[in-house]
Amino acid sequence: MNFTMVCRFPSQSLTAEETYEEAARWVKRLTEVGPEFRDWWANPLSPEDHFVAFSDRPAIVSRLRGENDDIGEESSDASPGAGNGILLTNAGNEKDWAKKGKVSLSIEPSAGDLRFGISGAEKLYASPVDIAWPLLKALVSDSRVTLAQTNVKQRVNNELLLYSVDRAPFPHREFLGWMGYLPHVLNSQQVPDAARLERLRSGTLILSTPLLDLSDPQAIKQANQVEMSLVDLDLLPVIDPDLM
Repeated sequence: MNFTMVCRFPSQSLTAEETYEEAARWVKRLTEVGPEFRDWWANPLSPEDHFVAFSDRPAIVSRLRGENDDIGEESSDASPGAGNGILLTNAGNEKDWAKKGKVSLSIEPSAGDLRFGISGAEKLYASPVDIAWPLLKALVSDSRVTLAQTNVKQRVNNELLLYSVDRAPFPHREFLGWMGYLPHVLNSQQVPDAARLERLRSGTLILSTPLLDLSDPQAIKQANQVEMSLVDLDLLPVIDPDLM
C-alpha cells in the first residue's frame, strides 16, 4: 500500500529564504519520528541535474529562487514568492530512494498544502500504523494545521485504486481516509467506529481503522462509517457541489 498524508494550513506567500525555513521546520518534526526521516534531498529538475542535499541551504535557496523567477517570467501578475514550493525525498539517488519507500515531502506554502507519502509501507514496516500514527502526530503538532487526511493507493485484482476516488462514501466532500486530524474535540460516542481517538491541541487525531486495506471490505466499511459520523457532525465540508 502507498499512503499520502495531506495537511492543510493557511496559505502564505514566502520568499525563497522563508520557504527554506518553512521546510526546515517540517523536516525537524519528521526527524523526531525516526532516523529514516533525518536526511532529505531535492529532486533533480532535469535528466542532467542532480539531487541536492537539503542541508545545503545556499544550494536549495538558489534553486528556489530560480524556480520562482521562471514562474515570474511566465506570469506577469505573479507576486514575489507566489510560486515557491519544495519537493524533497529521503534519499540522494533513485536506487536508495526505491529501497527506502520512495518517501516524499511536498510543501506548497502559497496553497497552504503539505503532502507526505510513503510507497510500499507494508513491505517496510510490519505494522504500518506504528509509523504512520507518529508521523501524523508530528505533522499535526504544527498549530497552523486545520485539517489532515490520509489517502491510500493500492493495487487490488490488477486495478489501481485510490481510497478518496474509489472507496470514499462522499466524493463531493473532504475525506478523512485512513487517519487524520480535525480541529474539534471528539469522543467515542460521536465517532463510535473509530479505531482510535486522541486529543491533540484543540482538536482530535482520528484513526479510522488499524489498516486501511482496499481489498478488505470490513476495513473499508469501518473507514466509511467514521466519515459518515463526521458528516453527521457537519465536520467534512462539501468541496465539489457538482458531485452531490
